[in-house]
Amino acid sequence: MEFLKNTNIDFINKHRTGFLVSTVLITIGIVFLMFHGGPNFGIDFRGGVKVEAVFDRTVTEDELKTKLAELGYEDVKIQLDPNENRAFVSMGHRPEFQEQTVNIPILRDPGDATATTLHVNSTAEKKHLLKPGETVELIDGDLQQRNEILTVTPTEDGTAIQVTFANEVGIDLTENATIQIQASIGGILTEALLEGGDGWKAVSDSVNVTEVGPSVGRDLKWSALWSVLSSIAILLIYISWRFEFRFAIGAIAALVHDVLITLGIFAVFSKEINLPTVAAFLTIIGYSLNDTIVVFDRIRENGISLRGTEYTEVLNRSINQSLSRTVITSITTLFVVVVIFALSSSGEEINTFALALIVGVLIGTYSSVFIASPILHIWHQRQHQAKA
Repeated sequence: MEFLKNTNIDFINKHRTGFLVSTVLITIGIVFLMFHGGPNFGIDFRGGVKVEAVFDRTVTEDELKTKLAELGYEDVKIQLDPNENRAFVSMGHRPEFQEQTVNIPILRDPGDATATTLHVNSTAEKKHLLKPGETVELIDGDLQQRNEILTVTPTEDGTAIQVTFANEVGIDLTENATIQIQASIGGILTEALLEGGDGWKAVSDSVNVTEVGPSVGRDLKWSALWSVLSSIAILLIYISWRFEFRFAIGAIAALVHDVLITLGIFAVFSKEINLPTVAAFLTIIGYSLNDTIVVFDRIRENGISLRGTEYTEVLNRSINQSLSRTVITSITTLFVVVVIFALSSSGEEINTFALALIVGVLIGTYSSVFIASPILHIWHQRQHQAKA
């Protein structure tokens, strides 16, 4: 099947226009990267917490920010999907994201060491962390006793919360005693969103919390960088062996061009770069290389069969002969990734992955024609001039 038949477009003599368009796109991307202080790395690379939750009604960004501010988390990024009552919340790493020790003061003297219930004020900070099944420490000065919470119920007048333990408190507590809880950031955020606010709360079992430590994020960042650089280096060696070194230079220039423009598009739209995005970049490299190799293979064949023909004519004829195949492949690939992009929410990683592929497929098709092949033309011209 041929989508475009008998085309005779002079691509090579239009390469300056292509180079100009690429220069403008890359420059815009670099400007936005500088404006944002570099790539917008997600929590996979900078460490932090990402929360995805579905709510019982549509929530606003202000409602979520107010709720998180009550917990002491104010600098947060929030993306909403009102169609599904879904929200994505991300926060960069902070020292308090380590497992926290929370002390909740008791309301009054429980009596003696045989008591099995304690009361805390209904307005006590982080009281929502008191929940059945949680193991806590009961502390009063130098005295300390571990116990397990059995039930948590409000009193009849609503001014206090009664905490019932599985065992006797075991020590004679005074009104200065506290209930100490070891709470993770994931647990704190989950409980807070399930508790909700004025007329809204997260749906049970819908809260998904991802935590990445700063050292892990740093290691992942370097691993991602080396994966991209090593793949380019291996491709340089392979193409030099499979074709010639000048073909390898053209292909690698096109790959770097594609990644830079995709990175720039992400900077323009302030999209986060996470591990799935790096996977998309590697996919773009593979896709762009496949397009380029098809054109290069046709150039090599025509270089033999059209010996004595102007090299510009060889390049143009090769590009035109492979143009139909390139366009059909790009359209079918785009159809799939555009559907994925349209059906996914903007905060989901699959959405970002699909966006990277959309940009990569378009730019990869363009670069195989207007970047990789013209570099062969320029290389051939300089070789010819050097011999002259």
